[in-house]
Amino acid sequence: MKGTRVQIVEDERIVALDLKQSLETLGYEVTGIAARGDEAIGQAERHHPDLVLMDIHLEGVMDGTEAAREIHQRLHIPVVFLTAYAEDETLNRAAASVPYGYLLKPYELRELRATVRMAVTRRRAELATERAEEQLRLAVDAAELGVWEWDASDDSIKVGGHFLRLLGSAPSVFNEGPQAFIERVHESDRAQLLEAIDRPEGAHAIVRMRREDGRFIWAEVHAKAFRSSPLSPCRLIGVVSDVTERREMEDKLRQASVVFRTTAEGIAIMDAERRIVSVNPAFSSLTGFSLTDVLGCNPDEFLHARRHSDSFYARLEASEQGYWNGEISCRKKNGGMFPAWEHVCAVRDEAGSAVQFVLAFSDISAIREAEAQLNHLAYHDALTGLGNRHLLADSLETEIERARRSGMPLVLLFIDLDGFKTINDTLGHAIGDALLKEIAERLRKTIRRSDTAVRLGGDEFFVIAPDVARVEDAASLAEKILQAIAAPIQAGGEHLIVSGSIGIAIFPANGEDGDFLIRAADSAMYDAKARGRNRYCFYAPDMAARALERMTIEQGLRRALEHGHFELHYQPVVSLSDQRVVAFEALLRWQHPERGLIGPERFIPVAEECGLIEPIGRWVLRAACQQGAQWLAQGHAPCVMAVNVSARQFGAEDFIDTVRTLLADTGFPPEQLELEITESTLQEIGHSQFVLDALKVIGIRIAVDDFGTGFSSLSLLKHLPIDRLKIDRSFVTDLPHDVNDVAITRAIVALSHTLELQMTAEGIETAEQLGFLRELGCQCGQGYLFARPAPAAELFGAGTGEQAVS
Repeated sequence: MKGTRVQIVEDERIVALDLKQSLETLGYEVTGIAARGDEAIGQAERHHPDLVLMDIHLEGVMDGTEAAREIHQRLHIPVVFLTAYAEDETLNRAAASVPYGYLLKPYELRELRATVRMAVTRRRAELATERAEEQLRLAVDAAELGVWEWDASDDSIKVGGHFLRLLGSAPSVFNEGPQAFIERVHESDRAQLLEAIDRPEGAHAIVRMRREDGRFIWAEVHAKAFRSSPLSPCRLIGVVSDVTERREMEDKLRQASVVFRTTAEGIAIMDAERRIVSVNPAFSSLTGFSLTDVLGCNPDEFLHARRHSDSFYARLEASEQGYWNGEISCRKKNGGMFPAWEHVCAVRDEAGSAVQFVLAFSDISAIREAEAQLNHLAYHDALTGLGNRHLLADSLETEIERARRSGMPLVLLFIDLDGFKTINDTLGHAIGDALLKEIAERLRKTIRRSDTAVRLGGDEFFVIAPDVARVEDAASLAEKILQAIAAPIQAGGEHLIVSGSIGIAIFPANGEDGDFLIRAADSAMYDAKARGRNRYCFYAPDMAARALERMTIEQGLRRALEHGHFELHYQPVVSLSDQRVVAFEALLRWQHPERGLIGPERFIPVAEECGLIEPIGRWVLRAACQQGAQWLAQGHAPCVMAVNVSARQFGAEDFIDTVRTLLADTGFPPEQLELEITESTLQEIGHSQFVLDALKVIGIRIAVDDFGTGFSSLSLLKHLPIDRLKIDRSFVTDLPHDVNDVAITRAIVALSHTLELQMTAEGIETAEQLGFLRELGCQCGQGYLFARPAPAAELFGAGTGEQAVS
């Protein structure tokens, strides 16, 4: 190792000179020879040799071991001891100074060479390590890293570097073990860190770590496991750095990037010369130009139908605000034009000079389309998208004029849904609306392209069908529409089936103008309903008279309510075992001042259609309770008063309060009131359960009228608090001869017995019917065999107090 510099410390002059000669023979440079310890330290400070050969025993107050310790600690120069003694005590003192070796005197030249060579080699290796450690320390300082190490041998974590600054606590707090380190990590990030640590290639994770003051910082953690041998304990060494600022900046950049990429506005970024350097996806979507198409181009060259003035950007840069906005016409790649609201702003550097420009614009053609949509809505139904009454009037006028010129007939179909009001009242408007939209869609698919479908309102639709040459073609179209309507519908989780009634009017045979055609189709539609519904009818002249009759009844009902033209008749309900009267059913009659007594079959359907059934129902309920209270006051035996309740009345929000108020006003006992409700009214079990439970709390009885003729569901009997079933007269009329009616009646009676419900059979007219029903175990009945409905004054014999049953 030529060039190695060696210092000799030896108090025997001859030995020192011999050693110097030997070293120079081997090619080493001798920096000096000292005989005392203090002298050796001084020479080492001045010359800083690569190695010191030190005699252990020196003259003076400081021996070789003390001088070696000083040189090693202060100057970090390796020392090799020269000694003629090898006793333990001498070696122990020498070892305390951490020597690089021993050379026993007398020595051989080869031993000297080997000892010096090994010491210098070791020192150079140490210096390389020290330089590497110094570089690492400087790198840790420069990167402001916190260093940590987990040693499995004692299960502790030792930390250093910038941990104190990063986390605000002394490194010693982690000496208790890895859990203390993990607990500093945000609980949401711990799993991520532990998973990363388990990876054999090393861990890398960005997690939140809690400082001593409770604040969390974002920390980037790197770690890797090491083992000196397969059986040795694991050492996990890592570094951590504060990346909070970087993370926040990344978040801001990510947010800006998301806004740039996802905003609906087209954005173009330009350099100081107004050349495009970047565009967002919305720019390409709105214009059709990709970044490749426009990179390096000025927007005035391809985007603006009318370019900005030459001084535009100069004024923009000079302005205090640094931005401009306004409406401008833009061009698409395909040549199409669209109106846009544009915003241009300057991006300034620290000196205030414009270094970039940002152009943002939005397509405002949607506003123009919205204006067109408003015009569309003026002629179309908002719910179904079909035409409305304005489109009906305009289209009829247009098609009638065209039909006059061409001589081809024009057909108008008036479609009304059967049973829609019941569905809407019982299942709610949401399901009703869904049903209407589905019917409208079916109409679109059924009619021809030349036909026009219109929703007049509610459940009423019109179809204008021009150029229908034959009556059979009009009938065929009506039949297709009926089939489309009758198909099952799923709406709001409900399985619905409705039908339609269609009235057909033809121009010019049934009218010369639109208004007359509408009235003619209306009349034909009501005739279809009167004939059983789910059918179509062509207009006939006598239909106008029937339509007038319906209108007369509707107007008369309004006057009847105002002037008290209604009255109640009462039909007894008897016990079949002994024909004792147990109840009365209140039945509404209309005493018209000109036409006399009008039966309910003529006016009740009209009342339901025109919305008068609710006030009429309230009148019936009050009048029945008043009559029942009067009979009790007169001393008659208590009897149940049965009153029918319509679907609309039952579904009213104030129905329970209305019943409670009427009972309080009339004084009629609630336990003697029985409300008769049809099956179809009870289909919405949730609402029915609430109303019936409230009525039962009051003490009122509940009967299901016309049982078996509606949407029968045994779940009604299972879930609802029902007291009585009434067998419809349609099942009683042909007893006991019709086997089907016998089977149905027998099943209903058996069901009522099983569920412990009372039973009433309606329409009993013969002794055979009475005997059969009595034999089945039906408890009660009513019908002409016992008594016809009659006014209250005719029910009791004068002065007897007994019910008159014929």
